[in-house]
Amino acid sequence: MTGLGIMSRTAILFAALAMWALFITPSEADQNDPRLDRLFTELKLAADQASADDIASEIWALWRETDNPVAAQSLADGIEAIRTRQYRSAYRHFSKVIEQAPAFAEGWNARATVLYLMGAYRESIDDIRETLQREPRHFGALSGLGLIFLQQKQFGPAAAAFRDALLINPHLPRIHAAIDELESRQRSIDEKNAI
Repeated sequence: MTGLGIMSRTAILFAALAMWALFITPSEADQNDPRLDRLFTELKLAADQASADDIASEIWALWRETDNPVAAQSLADGIEAIRTRQYRSAYRHFSKVIEQAPAFAEGWNARATVLYLMGAYRESIDDIRETLQREPRHFGALSGLGLIFLQQKQFGPAAAAFRDALLINPHLPRIHAAIDELESRQRSIDEKNAI
């Protein structure tokens, strides 16, 4: 009985120390969060679409975290501006995020998104490259790159970007559909050329 009491107190002490460490250790928010490695593993192994969507949502939430309060507010303001289709305003907010936290991948990805929506594809590709330098597993940025190539009728590069996104997140139904369409289009072209 005495040994059990000591073990219980030791367990409580370790639990208290672990909790304390959470509060004094600076969190690694953003693409450097150590929880992402586990989530990406779980994402690849997800049994169904609903589970994969939940895991992907957790990944997106971590990607959007930043310890810089000015960047965090600018990111939120930019997201709201996109929601209301105020793209120039969103661009300014996301540029401020990048200015405040240049190592923050999601700032670059958010600005790449609004540039895509504005039809500024070359600039969007540049920001996607910045995103991928900071977070090579950013399946959202890779999907966006594929969409840009698709808009530009660069079907080979579009398919390559989509396949890269699927290597990271195999649970992207729209990307699977886009690849199917590209492959169908390529088969049609090959058949015409064979005649």
